[in-house]
Amino acid sequence: MRIGLIVNTRRAQARTVPKLVRFLLRRGLEVRAERLVCRTLRLGCEAAEDAALVAGCDLVVALGGDGTLLRAARLVGCRDIPILGINLGELGFLTEFTVHQAQSAIAAFLKGRHQEEQRMVLEVCHRGRRYFALNDASVNMGKECRALKLVLSVNDTYVTDFVADGVVIATPTGSTAYSLAAGGPIVFPTLEAILITPLCPHALSARPLVAAPGEVIAIELGARNPRAAALVVDGCRRAAVAPGEKVVFRQADYKVRLVTPRQRSYYSILRNKMKWGGR
Repeated sequence: MRIGLIVNTRRAQARTVPKLVRFLLRRGLEVRAERLVCRTLRLGCEAAEDAALVAGCDLVVALGGDGTLLRAARLVGCRDIPILGINLGELGFLTEFTVHQAQSAIAAFLKGRHQEEQRMVLEVCHRGRRYFALNDASVNMGKECRALKLVLSVNDTYVTDFVADGVVIATPTGSTAYSLAAGGPIVFPTLEAILITPLCPHALSARPLVAAPGEVIAIELGARNPRAAALVVDGCRRAAVAPGEKVVFRQADYKVRLVTPRQRSYYSILRNKMKWGGR
C-alpha cells in the first residue's frame, strides 16, 4: 500500500511528521512526500512532485490546515483517492484529526475500520479553462478595490443583478468558510447544493441563495465595470475576469473522499470550532 504525504512545513507541529513516517515505514508501507518536505524534515521516504506524488496512492494524508487539505484535493482531482486530514494548526474544519490521532487514524484506515464522506466539488469554467473547488470560488474586486456590477443567471435564465464587492459560489463543504463570513448559511457538508452569497452588496435585497446541484450558475461582470475582477478558486487566484465576461459554475462529475473520525458529530464541530453556545 502506498501513502502520499502533503505537509505544511511552516506549522510548528510539522516536527512530528518524521515520527509518523517511521511508523508507516515500519508497517511495510510505501511513503511519498514532496522533495522540499523530505529535505526540510529529513524524511527517509520517496520524494516526488505534484501529480506524481499522488499517482497510484491508496491514501493521501494532508498535514497542516484546511489550505493544505484543499491543495491535496486539487492534486488528487478525480483520481478517487481518499484524503485524511491531520490538523497542525488551530481551526481545521476539514483537517479533523489531531496530531495525537494521526497514527491510530491511519492504522484504522489500513484495517478498513474508517469512516468516509463523499463531498461535492464545483467545476468553474472561464475562457475555456476549467478549475475545481472543494470549498468555493469567488469573483471579487481584487486589488482594484472598486465595487462590481454583477449579473446572475441560472440555466441561461436571468435571475438578478447587483452591485457588490463580489460574489462567492460555494459547496456545502465551503459553507463554513468565505461564504459564512459573507453572511451565507451553514449547510450540512454531505448535502448537494450550490450556495450563492453576495459580498457586501449595496442593496438589502441582494441576499444569499441556495440552488439545486444540477443548476448551471453564471456570473457576468457588467460591461460598464471600469476594471477587471479577480477569479479566486479555493483561495488561489486563477484569472482576471474582464468586463462583459462570464464565469460558469456547476457540480463537477466527481466527488472528493474525506476520511473522518468515526462517531463524530458535525454539530459538535460547529459547537467546538465556532464556539456555538459561547458567551
